[in-house]
Amino acid sequence: MTLKILFDADMVVFRETASVETPIDWGDDLWTLHADAGEAKVKVDDAVVTFTEKVLRHYKHEGNYEILMCFSDTDNFRKTVLPTYKLNRADKRKPTCYYGVKQWVEENYNCYQRPCLEADDCIGILSTMKNSNTIIVSGDKDFKTVPGRFYDFSRDEFYDITQEEADYWHLFQTLVGDVADNYKGCPGLGVVGAKRLLDSKGATWETVVAAFEKKGLTESDALVQARVARILRASDYDFAAKKPILWSPN
Repeated sequence: MTLKILFDADMVVFRETASVETPIDWGDDLWTLHADAGEAKVKVDDAVVTFTEKVLRHYKHEGNYEILMCFSDTDNFRKTVLPTYKLNRADKRKPTCYYGVKQWVEENYNCYQRPCLEADDCIGILSTMKNSNTIIVSGDKDFKTVPGRFYDFSRDEFYDITQEEADYWHLFQTLVGDVADNYKGCPGLGVVGAKRLLDSKGATWETVVAAFEKKGLTESDALVQARVARILRASDYDFAAKKPILWSPN
């Protein structure tokens, strides 16, 4: 079976285009930001080749493989669940040549993007389809909420996540929230407290709801956090309608 290597292309392109930005002082208090898109393209190619070789070598794969570059759509379904989701990033710019290099990647690589989904969701869906044979390449720690095989290029680490572990980390993420993505989780619960709670009371939806209710909130409040924390899996996606299926507890 062909191995599919799923790249978090958002992160790869962002990282390499940011690395080629250079400030220029023209004198008389005039500064501009210069970026060589050609250099960034070379860096993207080099990163894809390097990471792919590491993955193939680590998993001792000698058969066919396919590289898929996964990108986020401009719309995001999570904003219909929680309007403030990633609102803290609204004024943050992309690197100077990001969009030009992204277009080049789309023209030169096999890419995967779906309406209203983030790159993480595209990867999560592809990696959990029936009979899938995939390895996820990203530097994002949030992928612990998806079962599968991973290469974390930010930390140069390989790891596997079982479905049981992924379900645990989804509940954990629901409790702690994510400052970078601007969802709060359960008030007053940090990383240590959330892990202690799930380990002592059980990693169940009932434990999560009880934690929110203890803070004067409701199960509906907890569900909003759980739905934005959830990286989609194949079971969370309507392939015919090309729409996410919002997560609900079993």
